[in-house]
Amino acid sequence: MWKKNVVPMLLLLMSLLFVLSACQPYQTIAEGEQRVYKWRMVTHQIPGTARYEGTVKPFVEAVEEITGGRLVIEPFGANVLFPTNQSFDMVKNGVVEIAAVYTGFWTGKDPVFALGGGTIPGDPITGFQEHFYRSDQLKPIIDEAYEKHGIKNLGAFDYAPEEVLMSQVPIRSIDDFKGKNIRAAGVASLYYSKLGASAISLSAPEIYTGLQLGTVDAAEYNDFLVNGEMGMDEVTQYVIEPALHVGPSTDKELIVNPKAWEELPEDLKAAVYVARDKVRYESAIAYGVENQKAKKEWMENPNIEFIQLPKEDIEVMRQKGIELLNEYKSKSEASKEYIEQYAKVLADLGYLEEAKKLGYEE
Repeated sequence: MWKKNVVPMLLLLMSLLFVLSACQPYQTIAEGEQRVYKWRMVTHQIPGTARYEGTVKPFVEAVEEITGGRLVIEPFGANVLFPTNQSFDMVKNGVVEIAAVYTGFWTGKDPVFALGGGTIPGDPITGFQEHFYRSDQLKPIIDEAYEKHGIKNLGAFDYAPEEVLMSQVPIRSIDDFKGKNIRAAGVASLYYSKLGASAISLSAPEIYTGLQLGTVDAAEYNDFLVNGEMGMDEVTQYVIEPALHVGPSTDKELIVNPKAWEELPEDLKAAVYVARDKVRYESAIAYGVENQKAKKEWMENPNIEFIQLPKEDIEVMRQKGIELLNEYKSKSEASKEYIEQYAKVLADLGYLEEAKKLGYEE
């Protein structure tokens, strides 16, 4: 059903691009008198990796092209201007105007942010279309959570395939998680705790060293493509599958300073949304295909062993994910609403058994 919606979506995107670009020659204000808006953008991704070069850079380039140079955004990678986990307050206070960052960094602001972007343990959802259906259905809840803290949310920025659980020690069963130190962020930290592991917080640039020095036994992070670009295959002895801490997700949500956003003319706001949707679509194609190519290279690496967890353990681990979500309903009103709406989304997409375990009633 969702495949039928892709063509209309692309046609709409192309139409908006055409309209916005076509409007430029007919501006009544002389070019020299037009205001040029200059923004700074931060992200947790590292320059040189596909998640930066394939989404962040194309986004800012598209914005500048569509607006005819009237909105120019300068991007900065992880920890360049300030530590990534400070991005929330920096956007709120107008130190930077815009950010494309994983919501799990802000769980101290509201527990619902740990769930944002679809980072849900045991999630059965697959693929680009199901993911963005879920994102759009749950966006109003995340919007409200950001609004309470003085930030404008523009929604899911890109598509991220299932993440990888990389390890320096063999984990061949659910029991082997006990006592392990695992790099994790957001709700994944709570999930690994349910498996008997200890969650360690490391920023993206620290993960390689953490695995290399044994600060962590294992680390969950991006897909095979980006992890390979970061050299993670050099410090990984085992890949544990499936990594049930999260299914397909939005690696980055796009948030802006409300004052800076309101200052933009309506056509420039529209241009930002068009550029965002362009990146969504392109990331879905690039990451889906290129990740599979990269995984093949990892599997051919003689220094890395792929471990498939037993089927019975996988079922137990999925159930622990369900238990965590049901417990998470009590964390905040927003978390409760998010999980209840997520259950409805699962039912909409045909995952009725999982939806009922989360309290969904037909």
